Amino acid sequence: MKRIREKEEGPVITHLGDRERDLLMVLYDMLFVDIDFVSTYIYPEILPTSTHRRIRKLEESGYIKSFKTPRADGVSVQNIKVICLDRLGVEEVEALTGESRWDTRWTKRTPTYIHHLIQLAKMRGILQEKQLPDFQFQTWIPERSSYYQYGQRKDDVIVPDGTVVFKRIVNDKAGDFAYFVEMERSRQRAAVSINKLRRYNEYMGRENGLAKHSIFETRPVITRVCFISANENEKLRLIEHTKDVDTSRIQAVLYTTYDEVLNDPYGEIWCFKGREGKHTMWKIIRDA
Repeated sequence: MKRIREKEEGPVITHLGDRERDLLMVLYDMLFVDIDFVSTYIYPEILPTSTHRRIRKLEESGYIKSFKTPRADGVSVQNIKVICLDRLGVEEVEALTGESRWDTRWTKRTPTYIHHLIQLAKMRGILQEKQLPDFQFQTWIPERSSYYQYGQRKDDVIVPDGTVVFKRIVNDKAGDFAYFVEMERSRQRAAVSINKLRRYNEYMGRENGLAKHSIFETRPVITRVCFISANENEKLRLIEHTKDVDTSRIQAVLYTTYDEVLNDPYGEIWCFKGREGKHTMWKIIRDA
């Protein structure tokens, strides 16, 4: 698609369009995005210079604010421009959704964690953009809403980085497929991932556990856990470390890499725990 250059207009936003509201909603859920996300998923039809101009106007009007943060790879000395909600943006989202759950402390994060959230936002963006007619993106539920205390003990909690829900349509019948997303840190200890799986297994084994989890409007017909690693070696290491963890109550545990999701989100990129080969994320693998 050929991008166009917009005409220069006034310095202040006087009317929010659907794209601007979409951006504010994404920022409410994901907390941070970078300028590349905005150009790719919010304004794909206009040139980057026009995108920067729109962002500047939104910032000058008090809807968003921006700052520079170091790149996570540590290779380039160039910082990246990061965007988050400002006061009017929060008020606009609250007017749109009826929710009033915002804490300014959420946007006071380290560069590493900001980059982590930007990666999650790009995963959300590509999953929504590339959705299929028979596997439709429904919603992305952020970490703060996905958190769930399933038991009495302090450690009886699941805290996914996000939960993504799709509608799977087969022979004119539809059902929700839910995926708890775990974006693994590059230096994450094996014990952390093992404990995550243990807690997911306990959560899904509890009577009415899913039914009581308020993020689901209807109980999903399929519920899975997805691990997203930084690269292939870390993915293979994670598979090895978690292969003996009891996941008998989880319908499937999936593994892939961040780059694979961005390049081909609905392709055969997913390794299933205890199975050979790679499959699509909706694949139903029957026991032999």
